[in-house]
Amino acid sequence: MFTLPTTLLLLAAAPASGSVQLNEGVPSGFKADGKLDEWKLPPSLTLGAANQVAGSMKVSSPADLSAKVWLAVGPEGLAIAGEVMDDKVQLTNPKDINADHVEVWLALPPPKMPPLAFISHVADNPVPKESDCAKVSEEDPAACKKWWKEQTARRKQLQAELVAQYGLMPTGAVRFGLNGTVGPAKYEPFPGGYRFEAFIPVSAFPRTAQAPLRDVRVLVDLVDSDEGGAKQETFLSSSTKRKFGDASTFHAVTLTKPLRFGKWPELLEWSLKEQPGASYVPGPDADALQVWVNRAEAYQFVPSVPSPEVVKVDLGAVKSLGKVGDVELVSVPATADDLGRVSTWLVSRKGQTILQKQNVSDEEVKVTPRAPGLHVMRIYDGLNNPMGSGACGACPLVYFRHVTMDAQGKFSEPVELEGAGGMTGYPVEWTVSADLTRVEAFEVAEDANGKKGTKRLAARHTFDVKTGKYTSETFAAPEEGVAEDTK
Repeated sequence: MFTLPTTLLLLAAAPASGSVQLNEGVPSGFKADGKLDEWKLPPSLTLGAANQVAGSMKVSSPADLSAKVWLAVGPEGLAIAGEVMDDKVQLTNPKDINADHVEVWLALPPPKMPPLAFISHVADNPVPKESDCAKVSEEDPAACKKWWKEQTARRKQLQAELVAQYGLMPTGAVRFGLNGTVGPAKYEPFPGGYRFEAFIPVSAFPRTAQAPLRDVRVLVDLVDSDEGGAKQETFLSSSTKRKFGDASTFHAVTLTKPLRFGKWPELLEWSLKEQPGASYVPGPDADALQVWVNRAEAYQFVPSVPSPEVVKVDLGAVKSLGKVGDVELVSVPATADDLGRVSTWLVSRKGQTILQKQNVSDEEVKVTPRAPGLHVMRIYDGLNNPMGSGACGACPLVYFRHVTMDAQGKFSEPVELEGAGGMTGYPVEWTVSADLTRVEAFEVAEDANGKKGTKRLAARHTFDVKTGKYTSETFAAPEEGVAEDTK
């Protein structure tokens, strides 16, 4: 693991334009070999002494220390090249971070951090200041204050990880804070200086909430180590507003051709729009989301759940449910809900173009082909109250929703069909025929020891092919001692 020396001094020298030209598209035939033959366009930035504001040594001339740097970004990653004029080149120790080298900082549009808060079944409790614990957590303000300090530190760390710092070392490009190299790097000395090239693959980029990727913030630093009795270091930075690790001081670049990532780019883009706290690592296989959620928990009067909790969503778990011509119906985990659960979408698509979607949360789905295309039965089998709170909140409940998808991929509005349970406390069971023509819900009696007894039919729904609708029957619980027919 590489760490920055704490004594490093800053010398800011920005290009005359005050901006960085980030070339779009990695040069054809690019290799990180230090030869620079591929770079045909003007430099992205020039580093020199013109705007020198601080440093252990003054730069006396361009021959003393100056550089031309090229930057290019594409779907593969970020390519960097440069030619450095330096009268004392110190590249002798490839593992020494105090040797001459180049550093690159990268930040992409971040996810939105939810407010510092804890949520119960009765209220959202924002805790922007430690002193707020006295009023929002009267039961145990000391525990709340401990939680507040822990979460404040944790949130800073989560946000710090969204800014990536890379050292272009002779052994390869490293991302500070991680072990090993992430990409190739090469330095080639010549009389009066050296040339370099490096590549940072998209898999080593920081996380981002933006898709397609349009906005990039970048910063380039040049570390020069000269010896004169004691070690002397000069730090050239491409930003005149250099503030260590602060992405707002980096150069902001908007790409004219936004970069799309993932096995199913449109699904990634739709999912991110639904949840501002979601982010991903760019790349061709980008289908793993991390979502920042303030998860609600029943009876949380003293905070214990992290703020935010990090929920993982696998967009790659796509399941095909059926097709109508060239329109396919799939289910896919897509979002994280307020309870920290992963919610599933029903998506109609033509190829990889999304036609429509419905959020089915954690419902089970069964599908059969029938005019106008596909019929879908969504089955909820869970708690009466998803948080388990309130009167009979943890009691079992089952109910159904009927949906159709036509040949154009358009969904009908869900039709609610009654199920069983909810307020009885009895276990529930259900059956749905393969062709969805018969749907039944049952309650199962239990004795005092929890042993299951009689199964009682509570609701039956029979599909009428003439009307395209269900005929529904509901059955009240029989009076005690009266026999029942469950057939």
